This record gives sequence, structure tokens and C-alpha cells, in this order.
Amino acid sequence: MLNRVYSIFDKRIRPLRNHVYLAFPKHGLAYARVAEPAFQLLRPLLHRLAGTEALLSRAGVGTCPTKGTERLLFHGDVELLTARELKRRYPEMKVVAWVQDPAHRIAYCFEKIILNSDPIPAYYAERYFTNAMSADAFVSQIASISDLEADNLFRSQCASLTYKGVLTADVVWHVENFEQSLADFYCEHALGGSPLPAASYQPSHFASRRTLQAFGDEGLLRKLKRRYRADYEMFYSREAVSA
Repeated sequence: MLNRVYSIFDKRIRPLRNHVYLAFPKHGLAYARVAEPAFQLLRPLLHRLAGTEALLSRAGVGTCPTKGTERLLFHGDVELLTARELKRRYPEMKVVAWVQDPAHRIAYCFEKIILNSDPIPAYYAERYFTNAMSADAFVSQIASISDLEADNLFRSQCASLTYKGVLTADVVWHVENFEQSLADFYCEHALGGSPLPAASYQPSHFASRRTLQAFGDEGLLRKLKRRYRADYEMFYSREAVSA
């Protein structure tokens, strides 16, 4: 009973926390959104899968969608689902995902939430995050929050990509090898249409060099590797360390 009450309360506060799967029924394919840089780099592909490229043209965006075009994606043939919904509705659908080195992923989160000129989002303000936080204090704070309560920007990728203890993605690529992985994707899936714009991943395109240097500190990295031990072991096993 208590679990059910908590579940209802949690859904009211954060109704989209577990909705990380973009399902494209026409293509029999789902994309798990767990690393924001990958999502941004994949925008042209996602719009093609959803069939919303024409909407981009009408909006004057052209062939290289930007951050403001996410809402247009949901005017197309796409569904935003939880893992449970995905497995129930489309049990045979192929799921692909791109993951990111946790240090760079959290550096992006720090820059987006703490160093941003906008007010701290309510979720973070309620948990005592402030614009005055150092990178080390930020990591200490997120380390004290479990994946059950974590915002999707810092929830572990392992937690987002598992359902009932099983990995939901059929294929997982590293965003660090984005160009090659995207080429592999195109080889497997014929999408037709004109060639999509090329894209490459560089950590400095998503977080400043100063922030990346701060997240390269050995003490901070130790905290990150303890907090994201499951991510390192599942997706970056060569970098896994003992907590």
C-alpha cells in the first residue's frame, strides 16, 4: 500500500522521469534517451524517424534541428514511453542507446543546472543545490541522492536502461565514438531521403574547458566512480574501480 501511495506521489511530482524511450513504430525502433549530448547530435535522425522533417522546414529550421525543435518531434509518428510500456506494447521492438562517460555527463549537468544564468529548477532548489556550488560540492550532493529520486540528467544510465534487472537496449554505443556508431546505425537501417548532416562529438562542445578541467580532479573522479560504479562496470568496464 505504501509503495503504491509513493508511486502515485512520485508520478505527480515527476511524471516523465521514467519516460526515456522514444518509440518509432513505423521503423520498429526505439531510442533510449539517457545522454543529452547524444540526443542533441541525433536530432536530425530522430526527426526523420518521426517523419517531422517537413515541419522543420515550415518552421524555418532547415536540415539541422536545434534545441528549440524538440516539441516538433512529438507532432510525428513517435511515442514517449517507459520501459514497462515499451515492453508491453512493442515486445519485439529493437532498442538502441548511446551512453556517455559519467564524468563528462555530470559536467554537462553541472554546467546546465548550476552555471546557467536561469534560476535553479525547482527540483534542484528543493534539494539545496545553489548557483554558488563548486563542482566538488555538486558531485557530493548528487552522490547523496539515489537513482529512485534522481533527476534524469544525473540518474545513472544503468538504472535508466534496465527493467526488472535486465538491460532494455539491444545495442549500446558510446557517444565518444559517435561518428563510427552513427555510420554503423545507417548501415543497418535504410532511412531514405537526402543525406543527413554529419555530426561529431567533442566534450568541449557541451561543457566548457574550465568545467571539464574541474571534473578531471582525482578526488572528484573518485566520488563519481563510486556514485556511478554500475555505469562504469556495465558500459566502461576498463575504467571501473573499487568503491
